[in-house]
Amino acid sequence: MSKKDAEDTAPTSRRSAKKPSTPSPATDALVSLQRNSPVAMHRQLAQHLRDAITTGVYKQGDRIATEQELSQKYAVSRITARQAVIQLVSESLLVRRQGKGTFVTARPVKHDLVELHGFFDELVARGVNPEIQLIEFSKQTAPTRVAEKLASDNKQVTYWKRLYCRDDEPFAVAWVYLAPQVVGVTRALAEKHTSYHIIESLRQLKIAHADISIRAQLSDAKTRKLLRMPPGTPLIALERVSYLSDNTPIEYALYCAHADSYEYAFRVNSKVNAAGALTRRSTERSELFA
Repeated sequence: MSKKDAEDTAPTSRRSAKKPSTPSPATDALVSLQRNSPVAMHRQLAQHLRDAITTGVYKQGDRIATEQELSQKYAVSRITARQAVIQLVSESLLVRRQGKGTFVTARPVKHDLVELHGFFDELVARGVNPEIQLIEFSKQTAPTRVAEKLASDNKQVTYWKRLYCRDDEPFAVAWVYLAPQVVGVTRALAEKHTSYHIIESLRQLKIAHADISIRAQLSDAKTRKLLRMPPGTPLIALERVSYLSDNTPIEYALYCAHADSYEYAFRVNSKVNAAGALTRRSTERSELFA
């Protein structure tokens, strides 16, 4: 079997030591705006800032100048500066953080689906050391959709919900359900270990394969609040059902991330009937949450 999530260390909260960069007047005022140009002033300013981002003057996570600072450096009104910033926010080049400022957006996390990894392991492999918060934990009867996937009937399953952050900014939420045969899982274990580590290393159950589906999804009000998303913002959702070698379903996980901060990748060999696979998937008109 391919390597999987078997971390011995805890997926506990990790605080980044990175501090926001201070804006530099020397790097902000790269080019004078052309007041006689047919191109609107805010579009010119947006282009200058865009160039500064793409050429590395501003790096990922850097804080850019405030609207007032931009208006002073470029001799434009604050309304013009605000319009330029809004333009780049709409392009996902900048992100506004309440009370902190406006920052250059980090590149999306790339999740490789060629091999079976847990979410936490994949993030670490990509150089992202996420801050993780366990925000819900319980023993409960699974929702209808999850119960069907785990064949758990009315038996209790272990459930938890985690929030993933990068540089103090939430970017993903995960809902995890462990099948009834995964016994003895406490909140302390869920806070300290990944689901795959609990199943394989602590409970000695070997995961053989997983069924994975990916879809775009609008968020509900609770998820929007957790991820600090405005209404209408899309999520990219990965649903995973993991199985033992005898095809017994052992874990159900749903991982929802900002569509502009996460991407999935896999390699497809030739002669794959992709059209057939898409047709089968399109018939599954199920809800994200049961």
